[in-house]
Amino acid sequence: MDRDAGSAPTSPAEAVPPPAPETARTTGLVGVAFCGGAAALGLVAAALDSPPDVLNSARLWLVFVGAVTAGAAVSLRPDCWWTWALAAAAAALGVGGLPGHWDSFRLLFWALAGVGAAGAVLVASPPAWRVGSVSAVILFHFTGIFLATTSPPPSPWLTDQVFSRVYYPYLQFVYLRNAYHFYSPNPGPASVLVFLLKTETGTDPQTGQKQYKTEWVVIPKRPADVRDPLGLAYYRRLSLTEQVSRGSPGMAMPTDQFEKTDVWYRRFNKRAEVPYHPIDDLNLQYRLPTPDVTRYVLPSYASHVILDHAPDAETAGRTTVKVYRLEHLTTTVERFVKGDDPYHPGTYRPFFLGEFGFVPDPDQPGKTKIELVNPQEELLYWLIPVIPRPPTPNDPDDPYRKGYLDYLSVHALDMTPGEVLKADEKDGRVFNWSQLR
Repeated sequence: MDRDAGSAPTSPAEAVPPPAPETARTTGLVGVAFCGGAAALGLVAAALDSPPDVLNSARLWLVFVGAVTAGAAVSLRPDCWWTWALAAAAAALGVGGLPGHWDSFRLLFWALAGVGAAGAVLVASPPAWRVGSVSAVILFHFTGIFLATTSPPPSPWLTDQVFSRVYYPYLQFVYLRNAYHFYSPNPGPASVLVFLLKTETGTDPQTGQKQYKTEWVVIPKRPADVRDPLGLAYYRRLSLTEQVSRGSPGMAMPTDQFEKTDVWYRRFNKRAEVPYHPIDDLNLQYRLPTPDVTRYVLPSYASHVILDHAPDAETAGRTTVKVYRLEHLTTTVERFVKGDDPYHPGTYRPFFLGEFGFVPDPDQPGKTKIELVNPQEELLYWLIPVIPRPPTPNDPDDPYRKGYLDYLSVHALDMTPGEVLKADEKDGRVFNWSQLR
């Protein structure tokens, strides 16, 4: 008897038959049902003034299970357009199923819904259209990367127009443009974020003034955030600082705007307490962040730092945080060869980004929200200088022979320059500049 009788399989589908279409269809419909249930619970939560936490937890689990199940349907039969369509429907329903404060995941699910819809159209198209569409997408993507590398000035007119009008929103969305500017042609200064937490502890019985407990927080911080050999955790935290560095110098604003005039007037009145930086151009000492940074990013960072360092909600309600972005200027090769310290406090440019605290939310009784304590603060978005100075030997007013005047601590702690000069940085009250090395 010939054991090798019979024809050999002529295609992968004959060698390993794909799952039955009914199995993939049922799996996809189950995923849609889970996400639809989450969306229904979302409507219930929207109708309630204060939905219970268990309701939001149930919505999250339903969306998670539904998304995984719908994705499994696509993996079972990626050759069927309706599995992609079911995945797109599940993702769209998942948007309604996610709680409102999960806004980043809502954006992700909108993107997944778009991918599912595009996949359905692509699979349903003739093979020639598929090849052409995929080729166009690949060409579009890599053209954007090429333009990102040529966009730093001076750049060609065509690059400016196409990059700003077409590719910048796309590359910003997929986060594929930032790293191309790190090294060429001019990487620019890096930054760290410094937070001063102020927790009210009571009132001085003699002066009647409020008393505070203070704590400095630095993000990122070495060596605490270097948790792996490549420093990946550190550099991911370093990228957080880049999110708040987007903005415009003062002269980028139209000179006839009253707000700019008012900003400069308020800063001028504080020059005796906190002087301008004696070296930097005065017009560049005011950095107004972009609206998305002031409205969303900074409050989010401030809220995270307060909640991360407060043991309970009551303490968080008594705590405010001052936020500073310390721009670190790179020491030139010539200055480094001469012996200049690349981590000298004078190489940092602290910009004050505001003081934030929790206040009652008028739109949600019983809830709180994070916002600026004083939107009219005189030094808001201004450079707080750290001015180099030659230390005097045996000066009782400078026992630690500091080679700088630290106006960051002056501003953050409402101290005088003399008090900051006399303070021991290791005690933890004034800012300890050695932790940035």
